[in-house]
Amino acid sequence: MRRIDRILLAVSQHHPGPVELRAARLAHQLGIEAFDVLALKRGGASTAVSHARVDGAALRVVVDGQAQALGPGLFPDELENTWVMRRGQPAQVLAEAAERIGADLLLAAAHAGPRLPSWVRSSRNLELLRACGMPVLLVQGEARYDYRTVVVACDFSRAALASARIAALLAPGARFVFVHACALPEEAMMRELELPPRVIRAGREHACAVARRRLEDFVGLFLEEVDAPVCEAELGRPHAVIADCARRHGADLLVLGRGALHPGAWLSSSNVMQRLVDEAPCDLLIGPGRQGGDCDRRLAA
Repeated sequence: MRRIDRILLAVSQHHPGPVELRAARLAHQLGIEAFDVLALKRGGASTAVSHARVDGAALRVVVDGQAQALGPGLFPDELENTWVMRRGQPAQVLAEAAERIGADLLLAAAHAGPRLPSWVRSSRNLELLRACGMPVLLVQGEARYDYRTVVVACDFSRAALASARIAALLAPGARFVFVHACALPEEAMMRELELPPRVIRAGREHACAVARRRLEDFVGLFLEEVDAPVCEAELGRPHAVIADCARRHGADLLVLGRGALHPGAWLSSSNVMQRLVDEAPCDLLIGPGRQGGDCDRRLAA
């Protein structure tokens, strides 16, 4: 994707908030002339939909990020007065609308996950990602600044690369940190053989150094649009390593490649998206779905 021209906002017209504030920042930064705004009302097996176009200038006036500057008057009257019933749940209806208008990006408010184990809970964020194949930006809180620190989880896949390139469009002036969670498969055997701790520590350091060099080569080869990126490689479970990196750097945007979305995907320890979509410490950008069936293929650095 070379440019983002059309953005769809999923909003509540009575309670303007994080989505509109982030859109205001993007309108100013990307020069978006108009946004598609979609309001939804859930009602049983159907969903009421209201769609309108909002002038980008109307959002750019609140680029200072002050929530009190937003109000019901921000949106045109037809968003309140014109409703159409669509069959399906809100996530499905929203995805169909985004595809129908040819949106390049969908902005929606992130919903906190229920305090239940991941294997028994229902996630509204995951429902949206399952329905939507386009890039999705889940907004957590008020956007008082443009994105300043972006953490990109990189597993050398096409999905991660596509997400990173979209992030570069959304945050051209941000500091980018690329993080890769690596492993030392031989560590269990080294401990079983009771090797000295210094030998095990040296093996862990070597594994991280090799992964870091590979990550630097990957970013330098495929992401020339990112200036002075920081590359980190840490041993550990991917979701824990990435979340810790985002918190440590004070990230305001976390970027993930799109992982598997089938019902049993949560069982995979490497499916970072499933584990972080409800627990991200900041705004979360999920890249596009599979394109040509090879989105998960690794790219040689």
